[in-house]
Amino acid sequence: MHFSIPDLQQFHDDNGISYTGYNIHIDGFFHCTARYKQLLSLHEQLQAQNSFLKLPQFPPKKLFLTSSQLEERRVSLEKYIQLVGQNPILAKSDLLITFLFSAQQETHCVRVHEVDIEISLMNGYRIPLSVSSTDTSSTILDIACNYINLPKELTKYFSLYLFNWSCAKDGQPSLKMLEDYESPYISQKYVRPEDKIVLRKSYWDSCYDVDLMIDRVSLDLLYLQVIEELDLGWIVADSQTKDILSSYEAKKQKREYIELARTLRHYGRIPAGEAMTDSSNVGDSSEGLCRVRVSLASKELTVTSVTHPTREQKFKVTRMRCWRITTLHPMERPQTNGHGSLLEESNKNFELSFEYLVSKDNLKWITLKTEHATFISVCLQSIVDELMRQKNGTGPTSPRYFKRGSLTYVRRDGSSQLITPSSSSDTLSSANGDSYTSGSSREIFSVQKLAEKFSSVAFKSGRDCVENNAFEAIGDEEL
Repeated sequence: MHFSIPDLQQFHDDNGISYTGYNIHIDGFFHCTARYKQLLSLHEQLQAQNSFLKLPQFPPKKLFLTSSQLEERRVSLEKYIQLVGQNPILAKSDLLITFLFSAQQETHCVRVHEVDIEISLMNGYRIPLSVSSTDTSSTILDIACNYINLPKELTKYFSLYLFNWSCAKDGQPSLKMLEDYESPYISQKYVRPEDKIVLRKSYWDSCYDVDLMIDRVSLDLLYLQVIEELDLGWIVADSQTKDILSSYEAKKQKREYIELARTLRHYGRIPAGEAMTDSSNVGDSSEGLCRVRVSLASKELTVTSVTHPTREQKFKVTRMRCWRITTLHPMERPQTNGHGSLLEESNKNFELSFEYLVSKDNLKWITLKTEHATFISVCLQSIVDELMRQKNGTGPTSPRYFKRGSLTYVRRDGSSQLITPSSSSDTLSSANGDSYTSGSSREIFSVQKLAEKFSSVAFKSGRDCVENNAFEAIGDEEL
């Protein structure tokens, strides 16, 4: 999880007393607002439950903070939550997941009640469901798969995503996997209302397609997804191949259609928007920066020159020793002779850099300047996780059916509630149904908007890297 706290806001309680709320973003999108004492309570419970771990230092208590001291606290809290998110034990703990789930519910003042939502397939077909407003992603995934009669053992190959068709057509990042620290209903309605909740495959390696092609329902799901990705241009096919595919589609020869599509260029890729990178990274001998399109697929990241589409470079994920996200202050943004306008056309405040094994004993840092750095990092981590499961002899994992851990949740008003695996969090909000209050009536933020609003937003310090557990020491003879 990529945490950030890019800003804060002031609230007033029922007695008119002001307090500060810190806006927590996960993977580039606003998730919840929490007070200092709420995060302190979480820290104390994490420490008590994980006494064998040394937790990151939590910012000390102070009274009557000035504006500059509030900003210092924001930065310190951001660093703290980032370090928690980078610890695999803490990041997966029921305490943290329960806290984030509860904080999202309180932030948006959503009570537990029955709601109607729609799960879309990749061809636009909609599955109407009645669920609880605070059902988790895995619960709704199970309900949706049961609705379409997908065998339970195949559910692990699919996930729910928030999907934006307009971004998808433009080659921009369009997918966000719905995690169990969030309610799909809340995330779709309040965070990304322009998106649809879609059901699609959750793996990268196309070898798992074979497992889905033996069942009628999973075959249909895969078939519809491949058709849509061809229509969107995510998969590239020449005119002759398109004619053959059209013939298969007309005859409902789904397996033949998928088998041919699997041989095509960029099958299974996910577009990740545009970036600026050194010209040499796409085989261009000229100096300076060039604009590229970034995409990710099984085991590799690809950059393709915008002006010369035949210039393309693939970077194998197994050769990335580590990667990091940093932000640029305005004075740090490099300029290139004659190409300044390229940097001005879109916001490039963010960088994703990875250390790449070019040849034996030769590691080189590759840098992509892009507003989509967090999205790319999330995809890289997902690819690495899958590679590690394969290395350990396991395939796609079954959905984690989240059950609330035992957490004493401190509300913003200072009262506490013990949340247990069997308890309802209906009392987290006093609102009747959904409503926008001062705590949730706020601008919907995304990574793109963060760069526009703030000159310095640190997802990582710049020195801290995500270590790639799938990194392999590859020799020259294997390159």
